[in-house]
Amino acid sequence: MEQRKGFKKMIRHALEGKIDMIICKSISRFARNVLDALNIVRKLKEKGVQVVFERENIKTGNMQSEFILTMLAATAQEESRSISENVTWSYEKRFQQGEPVFTRMLGYKKDKDNNWIVIDEEAKIVREAFEQCLQGRNPAQIAKSFIRKGYQKVNDRTDWSALAVRDILKNERYTGDVLCRKYYVQNHLGKRIANDGSKTQYLIYDHHEAIIEKEIYEKVQEKLMEKTKKKPSGKRKRYSFSGRSICGYCGGKLQRFICRGIVTWRCGTHTKSKNLCAMTGIREEMIVKAMIRGFMERYQSRDYQKKQDLATKLIEELQGVNSATDSAYNQIRLELERILYKENLVVLNPEVQDKDGQLKALNEKRTKIEEQMAAKEAWWILLEEDSEYRQRAIETLENLRAVKVSLKELKEHLNNNDFLRAWVVRVKALSPISFSLNWFDGEETLVEFNEGVEGR
Repeated sequence: MEQRKGFKKMIRHALEGKIDMIICKSISRFARNVLDALNIVRKLKEKGVQVVFERENIKTGNMQSEFILTMLAATAQEESRSISENVTWSYEKRFQQGEPVFTRMLGYKKDKDNNWIVIDEEAKIVREAFEQCLQGRNPAQIAKSFIRKGYQKVNDRTDWSALAVRDILKNERYTGDVLCRKYYVQNHLGKRIANDGSKTQYLIYDHHEAIIEKEIYEKVQEKLMEKTKKKPSGKRKRYSFSGRSICGYCGGKLQRFICRGIVTWRCGTHTKSKNLCAMTGIREEMIVKAMIRGFMERYQSRDYQKKQDLATKLIEELQGVNSATDSAYNQIRLELERILYKENLVVLNPEVQDKDGQLKALNEKRTKIEEQMAAKEAWWILLEEDSEYRQRAIETLENLRAVKVSLKELKEHLNNNDFLRAWVVRVKALSPISFSLNWFDGEETLVEFNEGVEGR
């Protein structure tokens, strides 16, 4: 459910009273398990929102429909499980017959007869990776040397990482053998996980032409084992600035590091190689200071100085984000539908002069609007993801409204990163002391500090 951002947005709109009825093709498209389907339908029903399932001819308006929905949802879940098992079975049969699944990787391509063919130029890069590893270099060092030499990956990019090199060094397919089912899906509702022996694996020997000799491959595995440190597995922690701090040099995302107790954010591209990006590390305290200064400058320039108005107006701003986004979306959508309507009129009207010319002009307008919508949708997704920050900030401001704080008094709360994130959607680091802030309403603020003076 976490990955269904559009679905979650639709449900939120329905619970806010913006949608009266939801029409869905079938129960299986609404939710893949009974519990999710029933919980969502009940929440919607409490708000007077009806869900119509076309294939099953169900309208969630009475208890009888809910009973039928329970039965059919269980059937849909079972159907999903059956399909998943059939797919798994078909793969297993292929593996048993010595037919592995081909995925494009550096050094190989597949011809029309499904034979795996060696690509000589790419094979040279693979051999060099193994050679450098035997010479004592680790994957990170090999990646940096590949960046300096301008070697291209499968996707034609040159931003090699230690992980990309490690994947090559650990891939047994370069020896001509293929190990099938390295990963598997635990059940039809689960995610792909590494196969630790829970499921049968199939090793197909000498399936295709080798790029690396088996002896060399085994020696490299021993080298990698020597340097591998076992790290405790667990869910990756997310921070307030994760995914929202970007590098002003290359556009890469900033990654959080702690060195001697100091939290810094470094460009992911720069960590791969200085040749790819010149941005140095940025202290988190500087990012926070930039956001606080930007916030103070933004609201000092507005008529928000009166204590009785400040918290109220900030709350109104945050509450208006969703409606403003929806309004912008509806406006673009309306323009698109008008163009489509005009196109239909031209197509259906036999008396139209220069039909091809008119259709071409309308098509160009439609393409432009669709591109505009695609560009804005990325921004709208960010706003949707930040709704939790805004809700928490509104709760804080509700408490502050009772005591009537001023902008100066509010500054104490701005040291909370989560509180600031309700307003700041993205931070672009132009340098370690210069930042561009993108606000929820699309405005942009440039904040610069004096080198060696502030934030040190």
